[in-house]
Amino acid sequence: MSRSSSTRRATPRPVARSAPTSRTTVPAGIIAALTILCGVALTGLFWWPLWTGGGLIGGDLYPYYFPQKIALAESLKSGEWPFWNPWVGFGYPILGESQTGAFSPINLLLYRIASVNTAYNLIQLGHYVLAFCGAVGLSRRCGLRLPGALLAALVVVYGWFPARICLEWAIIGGAWFFCILWGAAVFLQTGRALSLLAVGVCLGLDLLAGHYNLAFITLLALPALFWLLPESPPAAGKLTGPEGSAPDFAGDAAFVKSPFWRCLRWEPDRVLMLGAVVLTGFLIAGIQLLPTWELKQVSQRQQVSDVFAPTYGHLPIRALSQLWMPWAWYAGEHTMDQMLGRDAWSVPTSTNQAEAQFYLGLLPLVLAVLALVLPRLRRQLTIQAPWGWLILILLSLLFASGWPTAWLSFLPGIGFFRGPGRYSLVAAWGIAMLAGAGWEAVLRRLQLSSKAVIVSTGLLALLTAGDLWAASRQYQFFNGPYLGRQVFYATLLDTPPIHFLHESGLRKFFEQAGPHCRLYAPGQNIPSMLHVSALPVYLGLGPEIYESPEMRIQFSETPPVEIPHVVTRLKQWGVTHLLLESPLDAEAWSLRFQGQVLDPFLNRALARPEPYYFYELIDSPGRFSVTGSGSPTISTATIHPNQATFTVTAPEGGTLILRDLNYPGWEPDGEHSSKSGEKLTAGSAAQETGSALFRTVTLPASARLQTVTWTYRPASVFWGAGCSLCGMAILVMITLFRARQEHAK
Repeated sequence: MSRSSSTRRATPRPVARSAPTSRTTVPAGIIAALTILCGVALTGLFWWPLWTGGGLIGGDLYPYYFPQKIALAESLKSGEWPFWNPWVGFGYPILGESQTGAFSPINLLLYRIASVNTAYNLIQLGHYVLAFCGAVGLSRRCGLRLPGALLAALVVVYGWFPARICLEWAIIGGAWFFCILWGAAVFLQTGRALSLLAVGVCLGLDLLAGHYNLAFITLLALPALFWLLPESPPAAGKLTGPEGSAPDFAGDAAFVKSPFWRCLRWEPDRVLMLGAVVLTGFLIAGIQLLPTWELKQVSQRQQVSDVFAPTYGHLPIRALSQLWMPWAWYAGEHTMDQMLGRDAWSVPTSTNQAEAQFYLGLLPLVLAVLALVLPRLRRQLTIQAPWGWLILILLSLLFASGWPTAWLSFLPGIGFFRGPGRYSLVAAWGIAMLAGAGWEAVLRRLQLSSKAVIVSTGLLALLTAGDLWAASRQYQFFNGPYLGRQVFYATLLDTPPIHFLHESGLRKFFEQAGPHCRLYAPGQNIPSMLHVSALPVYLGLGPEIYESPEMRIQFSETPPVEIPHVVTRLKQWGVTHLLLESPLDAEAWSLRFQGQVLDPFLNRALARPEPYYFYELIDSPGRFSVTGSGSPTISTATIHPNQATFTVTAPEGGTLILRDLNYPGWEPDGEHSSKSGEKLTAGSAAQETGSALFRTVTLPASARLQTVTWTYRPASVFWGAGCSLCGMAILVMITLFRARQEHAK
């Protein structure tokens, strides 16, 4: 080596001065604890009565969800599997209707050990915390550091979900939306077997909860990760990066010149394994999915009609102005529901304010817009393909408008669900990501110290949380204790009506009267909580008979000439009692007046201060009866969720009629004290109702008691259980196979 070269190498080179970097690295444990703490604190801000034993009322809570949860809790606490709901109408398959979530592990635990209101509150609050943590984890995997991830999670979780608090599916499906995408992102970036397992388990739990719509939207959003997800997340624990630095994503430069081919950079075996695990998630939920498919074949969702319109619940294009002027929608002269009916660009079907709400905060919106339009900020973004996020937002808003659903309703999945406005969840996620990225870009441009980053981010979060809290409330001034408690259709109460259920005089009356009674009353499914079979019925997915116009009787508007026909129809349905808001001519209606009723539970649940009018229908055969020669009689009758048992005396034979749905899976059998050797034969109540609606059994002649039992043995449930077991086994095998691959590397 020559001296000149040695001297040249020894000469120190000038060091380029770089911008100061943030040296604060937060340990992973502290990040996790901080995220959980923020998630819990936000539930306290938005839903404090739910933590103190209060509850909600409004929307679908009492007419739909609580009757299901009451039936679920009673089944679990009596030691029975919850397959059939015997109290709502003529009954319906709990698993088929799905939204009871009868085999969700969370529901099985909480509704078994806690009261219905407590279990419901804990599930709501727990999923809000899970959604916030999942959104933070997903945001960090998509390129944001801690400040931006916390802001993005706050924006999407508390911007999109609070208005939908009256809809149980919203936060449950939303929590698993973020967790599934988070697990998929971790697996694509790292190839870890446990993250693959998490995807399958989370999808299975999502579907077992019975709310399929957001699970479907999650799977539609999953391919976006192949394009928008960086190949590695930012450095763990870093609050911010240096100003002017390029995003620290390994391998990203190779795709900058060909952004449309980014989706091909992932290892094919990871993509295939991810697809296989998604299929196992469906198998795991087989015990829930197969009964739903069976019910769909006889439900109101067999085809598009006036009863079922997939485009109902869309987000009108004009309603997007909520993003920048929410006061015009939430605090104007007209209600939001009235304003939603004025958009000429909307699909023909109607919508409502819960499905069409879309507000994410003014400051986050400004940050998201600036992140896209200001070149100086755009160069500081750590998320990959910011314009790709914009495309994702626009596509999801197009689907939320309802027009693609109207055009593509023939496709599986698209035409099965109502509420296309729910696609806006993906847009909310995209805007939240841009807002978080924009905030981090601002922090890098300002080159703030770590303490200043923490303080400024905290201040921004407080302002945003206050903005979102205020926008989620519907203000009713001069309305006493409900000021600030009205959240779109729901109201937060310190003492909800369900606390008075066991004080109900009507419930005590029907428990003493026995299962023979059937009540026709307002409130849709609410009267079934009184432990009586009740009509009419409201189900999201139910037997088509419940949507028949004949089931909706307007007593005060019925012409006198039609009254005998209506009375005959009520008797055919087994109705024994009426509970009405207005009095009737008892003689014309063949009724016996039982008195006026102010019920501690029902009046609160239906927000009615006036009494109800209680009638008994004269000569009604009731929920069950026996016909035939020789005056056959029913000695005892018991009806449980999965079984109905009767002891009957029929000296000359006869027909036992149970006016509950003759649904696939109900099988009759019997034991006779006589030795006739005749077998029971199953049929329907066609001779009485003109349709194959109810269950009947032909009884052999016998002077002694006969025991007749209908048992619900749904083949779809047993086949579904087999699918669930196979799905769990396949998921474990895939995970073990991937773990061996990791170990081999």
